[in-house]
Amino acid sequence: MKTFPTIAAMSLFVVIGFCGEFLFAQYLPGVPVKLFPASGEEVEVNYGGKWCPGVVIRADKEEATALVEYTSSGRQNEREFDIEKVRYPWQPLVISPVYVWKDSTGEHTIVAAVESIDEKTNHVTLIRRDDGRMITLPIDRLGATEQQRIRLLIRAAPVRVARLPPIEPFAPTQQLAGSSLGATSSLAELPPDPPSIPVAVPMGGASFARAYSDETLGGVFPIGSSRGWILGATLPKRYSSKSDVPTRLIWATLDDGKIACQHLLAPQERTIAVHARSQQVLSLGEADDDVATLTVWKSSPKLKEAEAVVRWASGEHPSHNPVNRWGEFIDGRTVLHRLGKGEYAAYDFVAKQTLYKFGQDSRTSPEPVLSPGHRILAIPEGRSVRLVKPTSGEVLASLPVEGGSASSVAFDADGERLAILSANEMAVWTLGTSQPPRRVRADLLMSSSRLAWVDDGHLLVGGSTLFSLDQELPVWSYRPQGEVVRDRDEPNTVAIADSRLCYGVQIGNRYDRTNPGGLVIGAVELPGPIVRETVAGMNREELFVLKPDVGVDMKVECGQYNDRVRQNLTELIEENQWQYLPGAPIVLRGIMSRDAPEEMIYIKSNSPMGFGGMSIFGPTREQLANAERLTRQSYRSTLRVERGEQRLFGAASVGALPSSLRLKEGQTVASIRAQYEKPVPEFFETVKVPAKIYDPRYQGGFGVSHYGSKGLVPKPLDDLPN
Repeated sequence: MKTFPTIAAMSLFVVIGFCGEFLFAQYLPGVPVKLFPASGEEVEVNYGGKWCPGVVIRADKEEATALVEYTSSGRQNEREFDIEKVRYPWQPLVISPVYVWKDSTGEHTIVAAVESIDEKTNHVTLIRRDDGRMITLPIDRLGATEQQRIRLLIRAAPVRVARLPPIEPFAPTQQLAGSSLGATSSLAELPPDPPSIPVAVPMGGASFARAYSDETLGGVFPIGSSRGWILGATLPKRYSSKSDVPTRLIWATLDDGKIACQHLLAPQERTIAVHARSQQVLSLGEADDDVATLTVWKSSPKLKEAEAVVRWASGEHPSHNPVNRWGEFIDGRTVLHRLGKGEYAAYDFVAKQTLYKFGQDSRTSPEPVLSPGHRILAIPEGRSVRLVKPTSGEVLASLPVEGGSASSVAFDADGERLAILSANEMAVWTLGTSQPPRRVRADLLMSSSRLAWVDDGHLLVGGSTLFSLDQELPVWSYRPQGEVVRDRDEPNTVAIADSRLCYGVQIGNRYDRTNPGGLVIGAVELPGPIVRETVAGMNREELFVLKPDVGVDMKVECGQYNDRVRQNLTELIEENQWQYLPGAPIVLRGIMSRDAPEEMIYIKSNSPMGFGGMSIFGPTREQLANAERLTRQSYRSTLRVERGEQRLFGAASVGALPSSLRLKEGQTVASIRAQYEKPVPEFFETVKVPAKIYDPRYQGGFGVSHYGSKGLVPKPLDDLPN
């Protein structure tokens, strides 16, 4: 087993420098410039973790404080700040302290700090101390002492924080992605979509020290190649006091465990997607008015620092809400972004325009997935998965979902198969054929928004559970070793590429200021040691808690439909060869209920792409004036198989108005409401329950493998049946 470098062997200083010439310097958010502002000077103050513009009213050197009138979220405020939280607007841009600079004649001087040095053109850009203006000069026109200072700065200057560009306006659109109504459910005319360049990722890992104790990983993005390029993105932990420090992009190679270089992005910029071919990175940020922003950066190990391409507004940015942290590159000029729950937009950031928007008819808003070749976008919805052309929103197909709502989807590495996970089954469709999908039971799996193929017979669910298509059950679990990075807010710290689990974990004690430990990014081959041997040796019959001849009780809570549902459940018991036994610990529970009222706005669309309902956003005033408003109150039928507090199986059906409707001439939503919004007792006539149900203690599989700085360490369960 390959062992990765440990953090103990590393310096407590962060490796920073220019990708090839490595320097060791303690990380600082900017170069300290010990200057004291005067009354009337324009400054920035650190308020609520953000740097806000302001003007000094009064400064006190003895108390080291300044009274500043500043602007935050569009409001003017007045407050006294410690001088450490006050800076000049130009201060974060410089890479040196303020010096007196002389020209080669010694006759002209300027008091300034260095903003940048261009070695190719042999020029230096200075920022004047008095007014903050930039001046670019040929280095050979400076004095001998100044030229020597420039040479020292080139060798010792820290990595610069990439400057955040201004927000640019994007042309809006009323174009909506096509509706699934009337779309084909056949994939015969939709060929497989393999990647243009297969991704290759070797096993290995790289570790690096934290820049500060609250630094954590926000994403791990495998790039590929024989060297195993991988990008780790860091940011402060939630509620950290370090919200004003830059986020980092760590470029590493897995074959030798080395950090090639790092790039610094502006504070609070969260990396959410990477496009390897165009060497671009997409980050999510926030403007002062709580508007979410997207920024595209150029970043690769060949660059000294990240370079901003464009920044624009994309939806709202509610505090600590991870819903808009999903985004993807379609190609080198187009991105998709989830603006809010069930709301998406596609942008051409080169042309600076919004291409189209679409809504997602789902209560949970699972993540869409692009095929490996990026020519198909799969959108999981309530009872279907909509396949669209990602550059235009054109609907290609709509696949029906059985066994509950779709919770996640995944294309295999060759773009030939599409797996769809619902509450009780996994359906596998084959592109380029008219064959019905392969449906396997998946009732032991928890609902998950992320799904990934490991090999032809296994998928990883939620980044932690290995599911076997042949055995139709979860067979193994994977957990991080050390302090957990991955949680509901940071799903990008686990990825699958080339049958490798690419991950990020924390090691060491971040609360120890003398040795805060570090972070590890790595890749291990799945399923890993002893997993296949353990699974092959299982006696499957010993895994079932419910099977033919086992006694079950029946509980029905369906009001006026009690007798009808009881008869349906009696027939189900007979069909599965169970025994009806009042008082038995295993209970079939049938429930019919009605959801809380939900306000709906249906907006008519004249777009040839289709009609929209609650999921359509950005309507005009005229559309709102002609909208139909009503209250939706859905009916729900639920069947659960329970043993005490344990849920062994569950299925449900809903009688509700859909979010998208196609109306005929003269119809209104209210006029056809009764066709949809009604009780569904017939659900209990058709619901399918497996005759054999597994023991819940094997819901996570037959063992667990911990991953971290030593690769995969497996541990089978102690009480496995033989």
